[in-house]
Amino acid sequence: MKNETPMPPADLLSLQTWFGGIITRALGENNQIEPIAPSGRPLSEEAAEFVSSGPNLTADQKMEIYNRQYWWRLISILHENFPGLTRLFGYEDFNRSIAVPFLVEHPPKHWSLSKLGDTLENWLLMRYTAADKLLVSHMAALDFAYQSVFFAPTPVLLAVEMDLISTPLTLQGHVKLFKLPFDLFSFRSSLIKEDVEFWIESDFPTLSKGRDYFFVLYRDRDNLLSYREIQEGQWALLEGISRGLTLQESCDCLEEAGGEGANEARSFLAQWIQEWIHRNWLNKRY
Repeated sequence: MKNETPMPPADLLSLQTWFGGIITRALGENNQIEPIAPSGRPLSEEAAEFVSSGPNLTADQKMEIYNRQYWWRLISILHENFPGLTRLFGYEDFNRSIAVPFLVEHPPKHWSLSKLGDTLENWLLMRYTAADKLLVSHMAALDFAYQSVFFAPTPVLLAVEMDLISTPLTLQGHVKLFKLPFDLFSFRSSLIKEDVEFWIESDFPTLSKGRDYFFVLYRDRDNLLSYREIQEGQWALLEGISRGLTLQESCDCLEEAGGEGANEARSFLAQWIQEWIHRNWLNKRY
């Protein structure tokens, strides 16, 4: 026999569907619930058919509490998951321009709120049109990378005798690579040293730019998040490994491309490999 998930009773399913449709609607003016239900009926009438009124609160007032808590909770999680982005905008502008429209289109579907905003970068690339789009989208990606690295699984230790040159490798889950048109890591680090309100009246830190910047974000052996600016050649080799190339194949691609990155690899490859092993950045690809 096939194991089939039993369907909930029709009345319960109807209540759940209606309840979810009400609390996930964006709040109205002054953080109040919208007075008209999605059906077009007054919410005060429709809510009474699903929720009992009490001595102090009517059915629609009870739903307003749930509606507010849904939004305030999710928005506060976005503030936590995207601290750099929140400081760029300030709470009010971030909520209005990013948090609410994003959550309307992408309500959470995963049980862990640590994953809330995993599609925010792509949403910004599609929906955000202001002149600072490049900075904003990169900041969203970097903020969420910190989140992903923090929750990445415990790394697997490589066998000491492994042939690193020809063995299929990949990067550990706690390692993320970045190629950026500005030094976003230093900029973000300065931003988050102060609270959100500080930057409303203060000038932002200097954002160094004018060349490509190569970084690796990782969790160290003490489970602390750290980042390093690395040379282009080192980044290129690691990026090739992250795409499924062996170290030999990644070296061949870099050599074929030539340029400063290839020169760096000729001089520092042995040192880089020692560092990758020491910091446990590599994993065997299965």
